Amino acid sequence: MIIQEEDDLLKSKDPLVTAPVLRYPERAAGRRRRPLSPLPDYETSQALALNDLNNDSQITFNKPPPKRRLIDSRSWRAGIAALGIYIILSIIIGIPLIIKKSQENKPPPYYNSNYAAPWLGKTTASHYVTNVSLTDGNPSDCKVWQTTGQLDDAQHSMVGEILYTISSDGQFSITSNASYMSSMNVVMGDLFVGINPNTSVTNATVSVKMQASNVVLFDRTQVCFALSDNATGLAIYIPDNMSSHDQLLFNITLLYPQSPIAAEVDSFATYLPLFTQTFGDFGDYVDFRKVSIEGPVSKIIVGSIEAVQILVETSLESIYGQFAASRSLFVSTIQAPVNINASLFNDPDSNFPTYIEVNTGSSNLTANVTLNAPNKNPLQRPNFIANMRTFYGQATASFVHDPTSPPTALNLRLENDLGPVNVSFDQYFQAYFQASTKLGIVSVTQGTASSSDPFDSTLDRNFVLSYISDTRTFGWIGWGSHSGGFLQEQIGEVVVETSIANCTLFFDG
Repeated sequence: MIIQEEDDLLKSKDPLVTAPVLRYPERAAGRRRRPLSPLPDYETSQALALNDLNNDSQITFNKPPPKRRLIDSRSWRAGIAALGIYIILSIIIGIPLIIKKSQENKPPPYYNSNYAAPWLGKTTASHYVTNVSLTDGNPSDCKVWQTTGQLDDAQHSMVGEILYTISSDGQFSITSNASYMSSMNVVMGDLFVGINPNTSVTNATVSVKMQASNVVLFDRTQVCFALSDNATGLAIYIPDNMSSHDQLLFNITLLYPQSPIAAEVDSFATYLPLFTQTFGDFGDYVDFRKVSIEGPVSKIIVGSIEAVQILVETSLESIYGQFAASRSLFVSTIQAPVNINASLFNDPDSNFPTYIEVNTGSSNLTANVTLNAPNKNPLQRPNFIANMRTFYGQATASFVHDPTSPPTALNLRLENDLGPVNVSFDQYFQAYFQASTKLGIVSVTQGTASSSDPFDSTLDRNFVLSYISDTRTFGWIGWGSHSGGFLQEQIGEVVVETSIANCTLFFDG
């Protein structure tokens, strides 16, 4: 072994360096820098970190400045407020524009307007006085005949009669449980309601006469009354399982007095199947509010009756009469003719129009309607709504104004599936109209009667046919120009339709 001398050792050492010395560690074996990596390797990064810490023998820690928010809280609040204002302005301005645009694009009202109104249901159960049954009240309420007798016939028929003096006011109901399915040609009856010709009688009276074909049937049939100061109820109970040889005949008469003070009748209701129901002319002696006349296979004849609401409904039998209503009038049958005269009144201060509905089938429909509405200004709604229909037979209707009434607004729809249609209007009518058929001929004409607009006498009356063909015609009639005068909501609408027959519209002027 060769030992170097001390001088050689001193010469071989690196010269002294007064500055801080940093020795880089040896590169790890097998490790090399990635040629394309932008980052230094581990050893270089460590050396750089130590060099920064020892630079000038001083270490200074600086807190990085806070990052600035792109949007501060004030900006958020301002944005939300601006968005809210935009939404409110869009609602205030946009909705009226949308409504106006939709109204401009809406087709002319040549078709039936489905005016939404809370009409009362046709059910009349609420009109009936508290039902009289065999388990209610005393047995003396039923079949207390004042006179009875036996006829000298082959069946030894029994007859009974009873007469009551009753209150002229309040509620009235006359009902029977007879069924036209089981009691046809077995049960028959007549009801007459009118004014007592005897002026000395000051109260209303009701009488019942019954004839049964045998004693057993007479005893099984119940005639029951429920009487009080403000209610009169009469109920007839027909026994079950009657044979074809049985027969029941009834005669019921209700008479109101000729009193200087009119009788106040809140509701009057009948349900009498297989009866003929006849009503006289009540004049000013009775003030009805609700009237309901019903009964399958019940012929109905009305001299003259006036009420706020009237319902007349039967089947397989005809309806004839004169009616006056201020709120609603329903007249309906099937396979039998309807022939009525109706006077309708509508209060302009009311929220709803007056409604009339007339229906039948397989027979003729005839309705003559007089309209009266003391309008001081054109209304924003129709005064009257009318729906009429039959599916066979001839449909004939006329609409005229009462002499004291200004022009009114009427919405009418009349349909006849197979028969012809004839509808006429007076010279005060103003409306859009449409008449159509499939296999028949349409005719729309105007008469020569003169009239003037009471709301603006300077307007001329015009008759405009917008479309004409053999099977369909529509147009407008009224005062002023086609687009002027009444607003669309105020103008009446007439739609008449049939299928294989002719359809005729006539305006008197």
